[in-house]
Amino acid sequence: MSVKKKNYTLSEDLIRPWSTFVPKQAAIEVSKTLKSKWINTGVKEKELREKACKKWSFRYCVAVSNGTAALRSSLAMLGVGSGDEVISTPFTFIATNTAILEQRAVPVFADIKYDDLNIDPKSIEKRITSKTKAIMVVHYGGNPVDLDEIRKIGTKYKLPLIEDAAHALGSKYKNDYIGLKGELVCFSLQVVKIITSGDGGLIATSNQDYYQKLKKIIWYGIDREEKKTNLIDPLPNNFKGDVLGFKYNMNDITATLGIVGIDHFNEAAKKRKVIGERYRNELSGLPKIKLMKYHADRSPNYQIFPVHVENRLRFATYLRDQNIMVNINNRRNDIYPIFGGLRKDLTSTARADQDVILLPIHADLTQRQVDHIIKHVKEAVR
Repeated sequence: MSVKKKNYTLSEDLIRPWSTFVPKQAAIEVSKTLKSKWINTGVKEKELREKACKKWSFRYCVAVSNGTAALRSSLAMLGVGSGDEVISTPFTFIATNTAILEQRAVPVFADIKYDDLNIDPKSIEKRITSKTKAIMVVHYGGNPVDLDEIRKIGTKYKLPLIEDAAHALGSKYKNDYIGLKGELVCFSLQVVKIITSGDGGLIATSNQDYYQKLKKIIWYGIDREEKKTNLIDPLPNNFKGDVLGFKYNMNDITATLGIVGIDHFNEAAKKRKVIGERYRNELSGLPKIKLMKYHADRSPNYQIFPVHVENRLRFATYLRDQNIMVNINNRRNDIYPIFGGLRKDLTSTARADQDVILLPIHADLTQRQVDHIIKHVKEAVR
């Protein structure tokens, strides 16, 4: 039951809260890419973007080295910089908000809604100032935010909206895939996501101008698809040096893993949906545990399965004794000094920070393991 830190292995009888979904075909396809002699950004990276656009109805798509790079690239493309404010959620993994700090801007935390852990549109509007440059939201756990309300706020105050959709690949809002209509929608292909490229990210946008700018931002200010090579100069003939870009491009090895993941996405997503719906059906209405609110007009992808529980430590300890690992995805970000100190006006965030915990949900779980989890969650909250 113990975690062996030295060799990163877990005991066989322990039910993990996460897993890495890598189809068998991945090894074969990666081997082909390695043998091709072209492993930097090339045909596979382009194929990945094309497949993603077709699969999830993105208008335009840029591939990057990780989800955090997607966020920072989006902020940089918008010109967010020193002294600017970005309204964001405090209830997320810190990468959402460190990306803002990396641009020397200031995250301004709006409160969340306790029932679904997503940012509260009313709280967003209260925090808009003359320094506000953008709004950043997180589709927490793959459960989409109130996009219509938040987009109206963005339009009213002429503020662009960045969606941290690290949890939300394949989720839907009013029958539209997350990423279909968004200005800047940032996805993650990190190892414990529904599908993975080892590490990687995507930026979907419906704005052609944003797309053209992002292609330069992610690779030294150069659009790789339009570069004109020079026999002597290491930089393209058409390179102007007028855009500060990063080294965030995705290579073809990573892209190949992602391509295979897309091809098998439905397999992994279906497994999660079955488990998520079982949890919702069998754990609702129990004492001492409260499930998230899942809105009828949205389709979650069940990237994670958060619940509110009384006496979280006791709950986690009991389940660990039954060989079930549960964990916490994040703490409220304002407990960390880099974000400016603890806020006293985030009441729903404060409640959630004390009682949210994640139940195991991933493609490797067997029916017997899910039965075991449900049985002992019920016993833990009796």
